[in-house]
Amino acid sequence: MLGKKILAVIFALLILVKVAFLLANPGKWLGIAETLAGYTAEVMIGYLIALAIIGYFIFTSVDIIDVAVVMLFTGLLVGLNLIPYAASLHTTMQEVAAAGLGKAWLALTIWVAIAVAVLVRVFARAR
Repeated sequence: MLGKKILAVIFALLILVKVAFLLANPGKWLGIAETLAGYTAEVMIGYLIALAIIGYFIFTSVDIIDVAVVMLFTGLLVGLNLIPYAASLHTTMQEVAAAGLGKAWLALTIWVAIAVAVLVRVFARAR
């Protein structure tokens, strides 16, 4: 339980720091994002490590159905955040569609694994 609380505090602090940067100095936030964009392999490794640690806490203590509902909520919140930028994201969406699974295969594999796990859990319990 303590591990989940620590992760929740980290989450809350990261959100507040990000919003503070966006309000106080959006250029600085953009500079950090651009700097990180130059280190895609390192950032991906960092994300994978974070996913493994956080995934351990989530999947050992929370039902997969609850995880799916929270992920749906988060996806809708991210979508709501991106709607005002739909026109400028059009080029990015075209690039993603053209690249197919090439660049995003790992993330898509994780999404598919979670989706299959949810379906198995829902339909295995229904019997």
